[in-house]
Amino acid sequence: MSFLHAQVSNDLEHLAADRACIAAYCTAKGRSLATMVLWREQNETVFALVRRDLSEALIKRLRMFVLRSKVAISLAELQVYGVADSSAAQAVWNVRHEGGDTLIQAPGDLDGLNRHWRISPQQDANAQTSEGRWETADILAGLPWISADTQDLFIPQTLNLDLIDGINFKKGCYPGQEVVARSHYRGTIKRRMMAARTTVLDTAPQTPEAADVFLISQNAEPLAAARIINRAWHNGQQRLYVLMEVVLADLEQGQFQLEQGQALELQPLPYALPELSASDGTN
Repeated sequence: MSFLHAQVSNDLEHLAADRACIAAYCTAKGRSLATMVLWREQNETVFALVRRDLSEALIKRLRMFVLRSKVAISLAELQVYGVADSSAAQAVWNVRHEGGDTLIQAPGDLDGLNRHWRISPQQDANAQTSEGRWETADILAGLPWISADTQDLFIPQTLNLDLIDGINFKKGCYPGQEVVARSHYRGTIKRRMMAARTTVLDTAPQTPEAADVFLISQNAEPLAAARIINRAWHNGQQRLYVLMEVVLADLEQGQFQLEQGQALELQPLPYALPELSASDGTN
């Protein structure tokens, strides 16, 4: 517990057994190498839910810093399912157990249904692909996932982690802590994460994570002004949803669009951005 507490942006030493939390793992320069949902199990074991495409590299990097700590880091042989149902919603990040499964309350909803992750040692033969619905719900909940393509690009505040209890500014040191704290206390947050979507499209745009988003202003050439953090093609709606890093000063300057020309419409996040007024309609 103490080893991982000293590596991530949130406080694990005071994390209750029935609670999870979100945190960032950063470079010394404060750039996020991973975002993760963390929770405790018995015998001081801590689990981290991360994007699959960076999991092995993350384990390799963490092992470099174990040194004399009595810590073992490995890839858990568990299955993770997103569940949306009409059960009573728990507080976000609440952890409960059913049989051998762990259930964690996820932020946001899916078409009005309660969302939670179900972590199980068993495969579920009835599990279905989400066709972008679960990933879209993450985007509309303002929940960012760093991937292999977006590592080392964003500070935690750009990902709005300070707005969803993903940073503890009173805990001790961790990699990048000075940069993260300086941005917080000096009020120098100029970029934030916003959600957006396209209109209905015939096919999904081939726009990867970390791709540029362009700002179209009157009588001006398109300018690369934002960057995609997460993307989700919602098959049922025929729309692309994105989380993107934007310069706050650009929000009133023109229209955002993908490189291929598809316009993006900003979507409300379920939490306020303190740098914006409540009257501008973007928070």
